[in-house]
Amino acid sequence: MKKLINNIIELMKFKSVSGNQDEIAKVFKWIKKHYVTDGVYVKEWFFDQASPVMLLSNCKECDFDVVTIGHIDVVPAKDELFVPNIKDGRLYGRGGFDMKASVAVCLDTLLYTLKKNVRYGVLITSDEETTSNGMKALQKADIIRAKAVFDTDISSDIGEIVEKYKHPVSVELKAQGKNAHSSRPWEGKNAVNALVDAIKILEKYFPQYQLGGNQPKSTWIDTMVVTALNSPTTYNVVPQSAVARLNFRLTEKTSLEKLESILRDVCKECGCAYKVLLSSSGVYMDVNNPIIKHYAEVAEKVLGKKIKFSTACGATDSRMFAQKSAIIMHGISGANAHGDDEYADINSILTLAKIQRNFIDSLI
Repeated sequence: MKKLINNIIELMKFKSVSGNQDEIAKVFKWIKKHYVTDGVYVKEWFFDQASPVMLLSNCKECDFDVVTIGHIDVVPAKDELFVPNIKDGRLYGRGGFDMKASVAVCLDTLLYTLKKNVRYGVLITSDEETTSNGMKALQKADIIRAKAVFDTDISSDIGEIVEKYKHPVSVELKAQGKNAHSSRPWEGKNAVNALVDAIKILEKYFPQYQLGGNQPKSTWIDTMVVTALNSPTTYNVVPQSAVARLNFRLTEKTSLEKLESILRDVCKECGCAYKVLLSSSGVYMDVNNPIIKHYAEVAEKVLGKKIKFSTACGATDSRMFAQKSAIIMHGISGANAHGDDEYADINSILTLAKIQRNFIDSLI
């Protein structure tokens, strides 16, 4: 397993920040050099307005028993964070936890499957930190099929399997008013006020939370955050137009249709309009799904303790497969993704590798 850790360190040295196509190409080249051997097949896709996607597999077809998904792009960081270091059993540096260590584990498992009767693939994207356009295009093309999907870009505890991820929806609100000199507001109609009124009504459906203020009893709740509120006017004019951006994170309790019904009613009352800018889907897995249940049993034997099932507030690329596959959302332990002190727990890296191998063996 020393080779696995060394490979992770080498991957972390690449400054493969989203959009840096030269570095991304170097990472893919390095992966092919170190993991392509007899029995490993490579496919690459270059979609419009998307960063490259690569698949390494032990079969020619794209119909798998297990496929893993991951990304090798990272968020920007200081140069020193691309010099990985090990301290107290932790691997520090950009991309260790999010998520080059997990990608390397899955690639290591691929080599393990070469003598196994299991169709296994490792799907790697390179724009997850920005748009996920590569994965979206691949999903739209309906190329990859799998009974089970390993999503290791998940959680922060090897002892937990995430069963649910929220549905992200981004919405734009627009309002039109009438401009006037700000010294005579009664002669105008303030577009910003219309948006503020709409946001206040929406807050009745989606209560607000913040540090030092209102806190939720459970994080598995619908939320709304105002991410922008703008008006293109000068300082002494009643705004004639205004735009707000809202980000919703929905549980299975609120469908997109229900959200749009709320938005329509609120906009009608406040004299504004809405537009859904982005909507993907949530991942709501049943812990009693036979594949997930079996994986949990394998993990528990390796860990020597009961697996916990949890929920998560963010979004994940595995949502692209959630309608057709069993999604196993289980990753390494670590913390501070995107932070200066990002780290991955080395013991959990080795444990995940063992769990994946044992699961593969159990399928034969």
